[in-house]
Amino acid sequence: MALSLSIKHRLLLSHLFAVVVLAGAFGAFVYYMAAQQVVERMRAQLANSVTVLAQSFNAGTLEAATRDPAAQRALVARLQSAARENADISLIYVTHRDGNADSVLAGSDAAAVSSAMAGDQDDGRLLAQAAVPGADGYAVGMQTRADTVGDTLYILRLSAALAFLVCVLAALVLSRHLARRFQISITDLAARCRALANGEPLPPRRHAGRDELDDLAREFDAMAGRLRNAAEGRERASIALREANEHLESRVSRRTAELEGATIKLRNEIESRVHVEALLAEAALTDPLTGLLNRRAMMEMLGQASVQLRSGEPGLSVIVTDIDHFKRVNDLHGHASGDQVLIAVASRLREFSGDQQQHNVARWGGEEFLILLPSVRLAAACKRAEQLRRQVAELRIGTDGLRVTLSLGVAELLAGEPLADCLRRCDQALYRAKDAGRDTVVAAQGALFATMS
Repeated sequence: MALSLSIKHRLLLSHLFAVVVLAGAFGAFVYYMAAQQVVERMRAQLANSVTVLAQSFNAGTLEAATRDPAAQRALVARLQSAARENADISLIYVTHRDGNADSVLAGSDAAAVSSAMAGDQDDGRLLAQAAVPGADGYAVGMQTRADTVGDTLYILRLSAALAFLVCVLAALVLSRHLARRFQISITDLAARCRALANGEPLPPRRHAGRDELDDLAREFDAMAGRLRNAAEGRERASIALREANEHLESRVSRRTAELEGATIKLRNEIESRVHVEALLAEAALTDPLTGLLNRRAMMEMLGQASVQLRSGEPGLSVIVTDIDHFKRVNDLHGHASGDQVLIAVASRLREFSGDQQQHNVARWGGEEFLILLPSVRLAAACKRAEQLRRQVAELRIGTDGLRVTLSLGVAELLAGEPLADCLRRCDQALYRAKDAGRDTVVAAQGALFATMS
C-alpha cells in the first residue's frame, strides 16, 4: 500500500532531507579538513620538539654513551626526564647508524623502541626523528602517546556532531513554520475551489498576507467573479442559440439531402479523373519494365537539383552504370532472361540507394542506369559505387543463377557548373571503366580520372 503524505509533511521531509544531506556533506568535509590540519599541526610540533631536543645533545656525550655504561644510563635518565616533562610524549630514543643499519643507543622505554622505529603506529601514535648536529650518524626519535591524536579528534568530532544537530533542529523548526503557512493557504484555496464548483458563495479568507499564495487567492476571487458573469452570459446565449438551431434544423436537413447527392456524384467523377491522370503521369515518367524513372524524368530531376546548388555547400554526385556484356546474356539465354537481369539489377539499385519511391534511380537507356546522390561528395560516392559493384557481382539471377557485373563512372556536380559537363565526365569515366576490363569503378574529377577498383 502506497504511503500517502500531506503537503505539510512532504515539505517538512524535503527540507529536513536537504539540510541533512547538505549539512552532513559539508560537515564531513569540514571535519576531514580540520582533522588533517590538526594531525599535520601535531606532526609539525612533534618535529620541532625532537629538533630542539636533538640540538641539546653533542657528539661527545653520545660517543661516551656507546662505550661507558654509566654514560649510557645517564643518557637514558635524561631521555626519561624529557619524556616526563611532556605529557603527550610516550617515548624518546637515540639511534646510531652504522653502515646501512640503525641501532638503538638509548631510549626512555626500551620495550617500545623497536616498534616505534617502524613508523607511525596504527593506534594513532606519531613519530618524528631529527639528526644530532655535529654528531655524524646519531639521531633522536620521539613518539606521541596513543590517545594524544585520538582525544583531539574526538573533541573535534563531538563539536561537528553538535553543530550538525543544531542545524537539523533549526531546519526542522523553520520548515514546520513554513509548511504550516503554506498548508493554511492551500486549504483556503481548496475550500474556495469547492465553493466555486458547487455554485456557493466564496468563504471568507482565513489569512491575508502579501506573498504569492495570497496573490493567487485574490486572482482566484476575481476569476470566480468573471466566471459567474460569463456563465450567466452563456446561459442567455444558449437559449438564443437553441431557438436559432430549431429554426435552422429544418432548412439544413433539406439542403443536406440535396448536397449529399451532388457530392457523391462529384466525388465519383473526381476519383475517376484523378486515377486516370495518375496512371498517365506514372506512365510518362517511369520505365515500364523496371519501374524506375525514365531518362526524361531523371533529366528534370537533375536540372532541378543543379539549380538548387549553392556555393560552399556540398554538391551532388552522379553514378552512371552499365551491365557488362549484356548483349551476350540476350544472345545466350534469350531476351526473357535479359529482362530478368534488368529487373534484378534495378531492384538492387533501388535497395542500395534506400529510395523506396524510386526518385533517385533511373533507367538511363538500354542496360544503363543512373543514380543521383544528393549532398554526397565525390569520395563518398566512389565508396558507395564500389559497394554497389560488389553487391551486384554477388547476385544470382533466375533459375539459371546468372551472374553479371557492372562498370561504373562517378562524377560530382559543383555549384555553378553546367549539368552537361558533369554528365559528360561521368560518361567518360564509364568508358574508361569498360576499357579497364569492366567490373570497375572509375571516378572523374575535372580532367583527371582515377580507377577505384
